[in-house]
Amino acid sequence: MNFSECLFLLAVITSAAHANDALDAVSFMEGRWRFVSTFFENGAWGTPQEPKEAVTERTLGDAFIRMNLPVTFPGATFQFEMTLSYDRFNQVYRLAVLDDLNGFMDMYSGQMKNGVLTMTNVETGTAFPDGKGGLVFGKLELHKTADGFQLHGFVSSAPEGPFENYMKMAFTAEPTAK
Repeated sequence: MNFSECLFLLAVITSAAHANDALDAVSFMEGRWRFVSTFFENGAWGTPQEPKEAVTERTLGDAFIRMNLPVTFPGATFQFEMTLSYDRFNQVYRLAVLDDLNGFMDMYSGQMKNGVLTMTNVETGTAFPDGKGGLVFGKLELHKTADGFQLHGFVSSAPEGPFENYMKMAFTAEPTAK
């Protein structure tokens, strides 16, 4: 192995460690959770939905964090899979959100700042059609709470915003079976 190959290998190993450090920053998501979804309606937070259960775990050699969960929207319940990674080559978090009702894969990307991971689908090309010829852009904020974590969703009809409240999901540790 020549010197430049050694440098390349060292760079790959170092960036892989950085990617793991970045995922460790959101490892608070791992585990079994009970969560409650609440939607923003008519200028106020609506009635919280019935609690549901979610499981979040590392996958594919700990390179990704995957969450499976049912989400009840007004009129329908979707099964979601969310897979989070850290792109060590471009220094950005990426989140794939898949649902079983539409067969849609929504992609988000963003950064961690002050303990809040903020991601949008503005630059990913996966904004959702609004049914009137326009698009709905999404923004997600993920942060740790005293007893779990919260995922807060925002929407906008314009890529530059403003983004308005759409939903929030509060996750708390699921009690262990006795």
